Amino acid sequence: MHFLTPRPCPARRRATGFTLVEMAVVLVILALVTGMLIVPVNSHLDARNRQDTESRLRDIEQTLIGFAILNGRLPCPTTETDPASPGYGLEHTPPCDHSHVGYLPWRTLGVSPTDAWGRARDRTDSPWTGYWRYRADSALTDAPITPVSATSSNIQILDHVGRAITTLSDSRAAAVVFSTGPNRAADGLNATHAATKPSFEAGEITARFDDQLHWIGHPLLIARLAQAGRL
Repeated sequence: MHFLTPRPCPARRRATGFTLVEMAVVLVILALVTGMLIVPVNSHLDARNRQDTESRLRDIEQTLIGFAILNGRLPCPTTETDPASPGYGLEHTPPCDHSHVGYLPWRTLGVSPTDAWGRARDRTDSPWTGYWRYRADSALTDAPITPVSATSSNIQILDHVGRAITTLSDSRAAAVVFSTGPNRAADGLNATHAATKPSFEAGEITARFDDQLHWIGHPLLIARLAQAGRL
């Protein structure tokens, strides 16, 4: 006797899986939801990195003042480009070399070499990604600081619309250190190196500018040295 196997009804076949159209709709929805989640996560990471970099900059500012108290002068930038060199990360022996972009002598100061976005260099031709940019006044690095020491490099700080924060008087900067931010490139005035009379930008964070900059004023440095009994 032969029995006919019942054929599944259309509704039962329909319940066994998704059609290609339904799969496509699901994938689109997942992509949209994922995209909506990525933006807040990236914003949170960016805010955390900025906060971390700001904290490191405050530590560097205090370390520079501490170096001046101990040594009677500010350190020169580091100019050694070879990570294998014994002098890598150490300050350039005074007088400072300002012929090209200077970097913070992190090994001399005992601080982190980079900001929160930094990458360690391993070759001479490696980019200086995230390494602190640094400039100090020659009169305060190349000779002992005294109560009457005056600045000579005319380091000026301007805000995001070009207004002077420092002046041509003794309120000018004694030293500047900054992070190139998440885009890992110096922006605005910070993108241009000047061997003499340099200007730097401490602007608001925008789509075109994301550097974070700290500077030490000449009067503040003199006051700290006096408080420490070094003047």
